[in-house]
Amino acid sequence: MITIEGKKLHDLIVLKDSIVAEGRAKSKEIDGINIKIKRLENKEKRITSKVKPPKELTDKGDAIVKQVTKLNVELTKIANAINESKLEAIPKEMKDEHMQLMKDREVLERDRNKLALKVQKIKDKVVPVIQKKVKPLLEKYDDIETARAKDGKVEISTFNHLEEFKKKF
Repeated sequence: MITIEGKKLHDLIVLKDSIVAEGRAKSKEIDGINIKIKRLENKEKRITSKVKPPKELTDKGDAIVKQVTKLNVELTKIANAINESKLEAIPKEMKDEHMQLMKDREVLERDRNKLALKVQKIKDKVVPVIQKKVKPLLEKYDDIETARAKDGKVEISTFNHLEEFKKKF
């Protein structure tokens, strides 16, 4: 176990723990209220399931649903006709160019993804070798950040976890 001195850090952790405890207490209250709400909803469902709505209201609702459905179908037809008329205004050459560019992009994306897979395979081979050679040379909280090839050699840059932690707090 590692012990770190620092009153400010200690006080922040104590404050965080007290806020977490307060939040958990609120969560328990919310859970209790949710249980009560669920019980009431179940009771309400049992009561309302026995009640028959007035026939004139259900008939009126069904008629409105039919009207809305019919209007929605008409609206969809109009929107499709508008889009078709707009598409007809585009010259064929432009449509063809657009489609060709989309195909070209798809081919390039596929090629890029293949390259990314090759890079990942190389990384999977290189990283363990670098770790094996560099880890014994690192200090207690140091770790490898990047490895770059330069002038026939491999330069490894490192960072210190403890320093990063201190910067954040």
